[in-house]
Amino acid sequence: MNEYDSARLAALLEFHGWLPAINTEKADVILVNTCSVRAKAEESAIARIKDLKPLKNHSKALKIGVLGCMAKNRGESLFKDLPFIDFALAPNEYEKLPQTLNSQLSTLNSKNIFAKLSNNYSTFIAIQSGCNMKCSYCIVPYVRGMERYREPDSVIREIEAAVAKGVSEVTLLGQTVNGYRCKGLSFAGLLKLVADVKGIERIRFMSPHPKLYTGELLEILLGEPKIAPHVHLPAQSGSNSILKKMKRQYTRENYLSIVEVLRSSNPLYGITTDVICGYPGETEDEFEETLMLLREAQFDSAFMFAYSSREGTSSALEKESLTEAQKKARLQKTIDLQHKITLERTKLMLGRCEKILLEKPSRRNSVEWVGKTGNFRKVIVPSQPNFREGMYVDCVIEGIKGHTLRGKVNG
Repeated sequence: MNEYDSARLAALLEFHGWLPAINTEKADVILVNTCSVRAKAEESAIARIKDLKPLKNHSKALKIGVLGCMAKNRGESLFKDLPFIDFALAPNEYEKLPQTLNSQLSTLNSKNIFAKLSNNYSTFIAIQSGCNMKCSYCIVPYVRGMERYREPDSVIREIEAAVAKGVSEVTLLGQTVNGYRCKGLSFAGLLKLVADVKGIERIRFMSPHPKLYTGELLEILLGEPKIAPHVHLPAQSGSNSILKKMKRQYTRENYLSIVEVLRSSNPLYGITTDVICGYPGETEDEFEETLMLLREAQFDSAFMFAYSSREGTSSALEKESLTEAQKKARLQKTIDLQHKITLERTKLMLGRCEKILLEKPSRRNSVEWVGKTGNFRKVIVPSQPNFREGMYVDCVIEGIKGHTLRGKVNG
């Protein structure tokens, strides 16, 4: 979502005549778009902004703006910590950016501004923002507000505009993307509309909430060939008691039933996840239940974190029973287990013929290209003279290096 917001802001500025600077030293304005999902993200953003202070000292005319979730989360305290910044805009204030930079510009009709494409073959499309779930550890509902949904016509227009520029793969974005509902249309219904867009060959989405899976949704996921066989499905914990404390609104049994449906249709259906280790009060038995979930679900990969308290969330009021060292030890144990599972899942791809989307030449070897399978596996293939970005090719998976597949293109 942060990447999409940045792309949309770039398009908004270019619409008003602003152009990207060659580097920070040549810039009239520097914008830092921030994320507050985890404390580390805020710390990294603050460090990056502080690095800009010498530029401000050198040129008083330079304007530095802080955008995004951190602007909302920290509010006025941001100007106390970073007194050299000029303005801050929260996610629901992005449309004010042109006026903030140049007061004589007229108000913009944002419905006609689509995100600037970072490439000509794949793009993000935001369909929903905000979150109604209010998980105990998550700050998103407080910085992005309640759920808001884009009208289907607006979504389809943006996709058609992207297709006209060569895009064939879209990723639909939302904090709880499968909770989409607008004008009587469900997320499953929207997926059908997207699949009907001529020129779209592959559809992805993130991040869905396990509670919001319906029979209608599962049916189209397994029945529509344009929808990639991959989902990032955050689990967070494998313990029902911890999931209840987290206010996740599903059980491990609910979660595993989704995995079972997807994998029964396609054993190599890609499923990735998020896991939090060391939530306040987590016992050794509850942690072992999370490890068991990893073994049962057989995730292809996972983003794994030690719990960190966020001010303003309900979990921040809970007493922590684990030391930082204990949390890190549990995290490492989780990483080690998932590493083994990922390797075993990767080996299952050997010998398969896969359709991959070519993305770019390899940075490490100019005679190789990088592509991705439908189930979100990176593949390295030898270059051919006709290769170009956004091209789909069939290849046979012949080897593995680390977690990366190596293939040979047919013909």
